[in-house]
Amino acid sequence: MRKEDFKKVRKILQKTQKEMAALLGLSKKTVESYEQGLRNIPGNIGRIVYFLLFKLNMDKFAKVELCWKKKKCPPKIRKNCVAWLAKEGFFCWFITGKVCALEKLPGESRSDSCFECTFFRENLKKVW
Repeated sequence: MRKEDFKKVRKILQKTQKEMAALLGLSKKTVESYEQGLRNIPGNIGRIVYFLLFKLNMDKFAKVELCWKKKKCPPKIRKNCVAWLAKEGFFCWFITGKVCALEKLPGESRSDSCFECTFFRENLKKVW
């Protein structure tokens, strides 16, 4: 997660730095450091921040197609995908551990981050 995105989500959630810190179990100084770019935002914190953003805006995702259908994932990838096994095709980026990033899907470039996935990026646009 980029510092700009962290700050943008905090503002969308209408939280002060102090409130965001309390929500995430961090110090206010840590949140300040993330937003100033003095510290990298750990992946687990980024996922929690995006999860809050998506979860609090679920009304905007009523007709979202499941990730494996949208991305046309073949059985070889689905059988190793935690999201598919759990039948959680919307918050896949939150729980998969980047399984999709390990395999190149048709029409996709490989990425080391679920946050670069076309499925995630398309849905993120709905709450920006």
